[in-house]
Amino acid sequence: MEDKRVTRRDFLLRVGALGLAGLGGSALLSACGGGQQQQQQSGAASESGTSASAELTCTDVSGLTAEEIQMRESLQYTDHSPYPDKTCANCQLFIPPENPNQCGACQLIKGPIHPNGYCTSWVQKAT
Repeated sequence: MEDKRVTRRDFLLRVGALGLAGLGGSALLSACGGGQQQQQQSGAASESGTSASAELTCTDVSGLTAEEIQMRESLQYTDHSPYPDKTCANCQLFIPPENPNQCGACQLIKGPIHPNGYCTSWVQKAT
């Protein structure tokens, strides 16, 4: 009989490659239009005198699959960044909305993305 033992190194290489393939596939689908922008607007923002981004919420994930929701959670996406200098609006992966009162999108995470949001995959926008 053959000894088909998998070393720790082989295991980690395979798991890492699968993880990268999953992230790459998700980014590719998003870039090819596989993920539609979902928008949720607040109608009272202009009437109350507050900024639209303060009233805007981008947490409606009803159109996402369980895997897409799990991806958002694993990257710890939140509508309001705990870091003032790290927001989705200044992230390289952020896709700005057409109108300021709408949620944007992301090249990595599917679903609505708040311009003031944050996730652990934040990347400084190239200047």
